[in-house]
Amino acid sequence: MERKGDFISNIRYKKETEVVTFQGKEITLENLSPVFTPEQEAAKRRELEQQLYEVFRKYADRRQNEEARA
Repeated sequence: MERKGDFISNIRYKKETEVVTFQGKEITLENLSPVFTPEQEAAKRRELEQQLYEVFRKYADRRQNEEARA
């Protein structure tokens, strides 16, 4: 298995198919959703939490600096 970041690239996907009509034509829509093991889900959640924390920290630091100048 090849790793990209904390994720494993050999992930199974659940495929959902739907046929819709658009401007008189039938179009097939396919949606692929990853199916993670509990360990993969936990790793994914940790990575997302870390990314959100970094964004929060960036803007919280900026706001503190602006308030300190005022």
